[in-house]
Amino acid sequence: MCVNKILGFSTLGFVLLVAFYSNANYFIFGHTFSGGESATLLTKIEMMKIESQLAQKDLASNATNAKEHAELITEHVTANDTKEINERNPRLATELNNTLSDFVKTFESQSPSESAVKDKASTLGDVLSEVVSARIDKQQLDNVTVKAQVVNDIVGETLEHYNSSLGMSEGSHDKNKTSPSNSNETKIVDQADYDSAQGAVTRAIDLYNEIKPSGNANSTELVNALNSLKDKIDSKSPFDQADKIVDDKITPMLNDMFKLKLAVEEAHGAEGERASSGNDTHK
Repeated sequence: MCVNKILGFSTLGFVLLVAFYSNANYFIFGHTFSGGESATLLTKIEMMKIESQLAQKDLASNATNAKEHAELITEHVTANDTKEINERNPRLATELNNTLSDFVKTFESQSPSESAVKDKASTLGDVLSEVVSARIDKQQLDNVTVKAQVVNDIVGETLEHYNSSLGMSEGSHDKNKTSPSNSNETKIVDQADYDSAQGAVTRAIDLYNEIKPSGNANSTELVNALNSLKDKIDSKSPFDQADKIVDDKITPMLNDMFKLKLAVEEAHGAEGERASSGNDTHK
């Protein structure tokens, strides 16, 4: 009889202990981030790394472009991003802000030191890697669907930067609007944006090759479509030609292979908000 009572109290104690730690984790971490939210943050970090690399690359040859790339990095971090990082690691949120500010300030000098920029870029890369570890659960980090969403979002970044590099206003690639892309000739008016577009599409190709499914009829075709998009940008083709490849090929095939449930015309709004009604979709 005493043994049964002891077992009963032990079982109750175990249940209460589990409940306590479950609640503790809830209060510490705030909420569990969805796959869509994780994909959005990963896209931002990928773009920040791209801009950091371009800033270093252009430093010696074009200091103006290098500074623009450095400033573009900060545009990928919002107050909400900092708040979410702070939920997991307050020290890291502060360190990210300070590191970004320090990196940009380096380019405000008349003649930034290449070694100083390299060191600060390395520090920024380390902080961004730590942000990924702190902010994104490993299960989502390894999730193929999340990775496919990142590919989709980086393709969206590619179009946005290519659009801007041609001097087109946001949204001017709407099929019902006229733009320089309707001509057979294009002129790059913002070299930094053009470089960002090239860097983004190259990264999208690399990321897709990491998750490319075998035995799927569309797998190789999607590789070809991504390479065609890169070719259009490298050859400075009209914007509508690049946009058509995304709408007609890249987005539909990503949808089919990874079940992303993206609306074709809305799918490549990189870093957009996602609905949370059961499926992660782009807005």
